[in-house]
Amino acid sequence: MDRSLIIIMTLYYFYIVAYMFYMFNKRKQAVLRNEIRTSHFRAYTGETPDYLKVIQNHFNNQFQIPILFLIVCLLTIQQQKTSRLVIGLAIVFVISRIVHSLIHLGGNNVIKRASAYFTGVVIVGIMFLINAI
Repeated sequence: MDRSLIIIMTLYYFYIVAYMFYMFNKRKQAVLRNEIRTSHFRAYTGETPDYLKVIQNHFNNQFQIPILFLIVCLLTIQQQKTSRLVIGLAIVFVISRIVHSLIHLGGNNVIKRASAYFTGVVIVGIMFLINAI
């Protein structure tokens, strides 16, 4: 079962890397369309187009609750508490992050986005509680 959790963590890692390439491509397109200068990315000074701000903010979101998810997964493996429940929670967490992405990068409905975000927060909390018991 530990292997299943590691596979889920690995898939989530590749999701973040794929998103990083997506963000890089969007930045490159903005530079090529003269919407922003390359020098902007040295210190992130000056105006950034709103759509790039959303993309950048979403990338930064991947280093908030998701980091706690990865930590609790490692803790679960270390504590030998991996179970079908934990695997299911991990899968739902990753799905909640994908839904969060689709909302954030789509219509960006704040209420729906917050629901997806807090679904992940609750799941990580449950996973920590499982390890604490």
